[in-house]
Amino acid sequence: MKYLFTILFIGVSALLSAQMSPGEAKAEIEAYENEKEERVQNYLLKHPSIEKKIGSKLLWDVIDNKPIYIEDLNLRAALSTRTNFIKTDGDLDLNLTGNGMSIGIWEVGGLPQDDHTEFEDSEGESRVVLIDNIGTSFHATHVAGTLAARGDLPNAEGMAVAAILKAYDAPRDVIEASTEARDNNLLVSNHSYGVPIANISGNEWLAGAYNDTARVWDNITNAYPYYLPVVSAGNDGRSQYEGGIAPGYDKLTTNKNSKNLLIVANAINIFVDNETGELENAFINIGSSQGPTDDGRIKPDVTGLGSNIISTAPNGQYGQATGTSMSAPNVSGSALLLQELYERLNNEYMLSSTLKGLISVTADDVGDTGPDPFFGWGIMNSKRAAEVIINNEDGDILKEIPLVEGNTERIRVSNTTGKMMKVGIAWNDPLGNEATNGVFNDPTPRLVNDLDLRIESLDSGDEYLPWRLDLENVTESANNGDNVVDNIEVIEIEEQGVFDITISHKDDLRGGEQVFSLIVLNGIEEPLSTSAFNSESITLWPNPVKNSLNISSSEISFSEDVQVSIYDMTGRRILSFEDLEISNNLKLDMSSLSKGIYVLNINDGGQSIQKRIIKE
Repeated sequence: MKYLFTILFIGVSALLSAQMSPGEAKAEIEAYENEKEERVQNYLLKHPSIEKKIGSKLLWDVIDNKPIYIEDLNLRAALSTRTNFIKTDGDLDLNLTGNGMSIGIWEVGGLPQDDHTEFEDSEGESRVVLIDNIGTSFHATHVAGTLAARGDLPNAEGMAVAAILKAYDAPRDVIEASTEARDNNLLVSNHSYGVPIANISGNEWLAGAYNDTARVWDNITNAYPYYLPVVSAGNDGRSQYEGGIAPGYDKLTTNKNSKNLLIVANAINIFVDNETGELENAFINIGSSQGPTDDGRIKPDVTGLGSNIISTAPNGQYGQATGTSMSAPNVSGSALLLQELYERLNNEYMLSSTLKGLISVTADDVGDTGPDPFFGWGIMNSKRAAEVIINNEDGDILKEIPLVEGNTERIRVSNTTGKMMKVGIAWNDPLGNEATNGVFNDPTPRLVNDLDLRIESLDSGDEYLPWRLDLENVTESANNGDNVVDNIEVIEIEEQGVFDITISHKDDLRGGEQVFSLIVLNGIEEPLSTSAFNSESITLWPNPVKNSLNISSSEISFSEDVQVSIYDMTGRRILSFEDLEISNNLKLDMSSLSKGIYVLNINDGGQSIQKRIIKE
């Protein structure tokens, strides 16, 4: 029997300011939740014949004077995402279990059966902590088993078999999740519910929109930057409505359109070589909701297995279910194990942007080449993600780097593995300047801090740009170009050799700085400069410059191989100077440049530095 579960979730006006302190964010999040509850109570007072709960439906919010009701939206799952490689007795010999770690689970209409034997610890005590007391449901018990069943029934074993589950009723998830993140350092939570297309009749603009609910969740993840909510994409793959971006697309609603949350699609068949962990093929479940967002962001983010999943059921039983409600805990339970591994090796946890970026960059691409609105970045690959953590600085790179406003970060890497190099950056973007309420398909980018990833080959001189979706042609495959909407940017390079990775930004950075996560697959970092060739030893004058720029050094002499390149603030190379007249002073003609801010890169003998210049 197939079970498809959805839940309705709509948020209305919450005026949230930018770059809030945790205290300010707490007050705004509470205000959002309280305002929503006040709308519900006022509606019930005015309509005494309306019940708050009708069968399995619960009155969640009121918008345009219309009541909005919410509804409920493993072994095979672990094999599909390669989580079996990092669990107990896995081939990587990591034996990750989530022991001592907590994962949040928010549900509607019922909570997991806490005394199911699958949730007992080694002393026979329950690992499920019921924060609310609303009875038991099949949906919640099934989701909880995929997260953390210990495997009494081997086919029903969950991802994090020793983790503690903190189980909440969903109606006040915004305030409860932020409290858990603030007070208890919650790292990962699972949310297998969302707004179905069928329940937004008259408010179809919600599909793809960056509304107040999407915005408040971005506020939470910025206030608590180690916390990653994992959310099911929904089961509206076959639903139809008028007014979407394109037929068969644009089915994501409310917090599924947040920038910083990890949104999970559902695959029906995933074929993996169980010895190597290599993905052979995968197919999307036709019921899985499609993106992208109205501004063209790549959503869903990744895909897990959520079809015909065997997991725990009430009364100590087991059951089978299908939906993104099942694929989300496949991913969130696996994500917790990656945090466990990172802390084991580094004595600290990853930022949620690092975890989200790592999962996205290491995902196996399926379907059309590049990301797409069905699979997102592809099928989660826990094995490859774990290898990046283990091999950091020894074949792969995983870094968290602050980008200061006006600066450019440049990293040199080499790849001689014969494999494709994959480079990604990810960051928790500040909450959008305003919510999109009542507007159909508003293409205005919701990105606040627009970072730019660029790569240049030092061997061929080729420049590489990140993947992006074409909002004007969402049915077509992704292409490469300047991505102005996503807070994950990824570049793939088959070429072997040495490359300069540049991370810059457009316009101002809110708060004057943005921490980003850098993930490089199959790349070894090379030195850019030495103590003899550094920023302090180089002088640029005049700066600001009109026509002629001088580069002087009293400490070093430039070689005959010196090269100077000028980049605009998007990372695009504008000018290149070679065969310069060699002395302690280099003279460059800047007359062709338009007014603006640029980054000057000096490369000499494999060493490189960057300077910022202003053209008058």
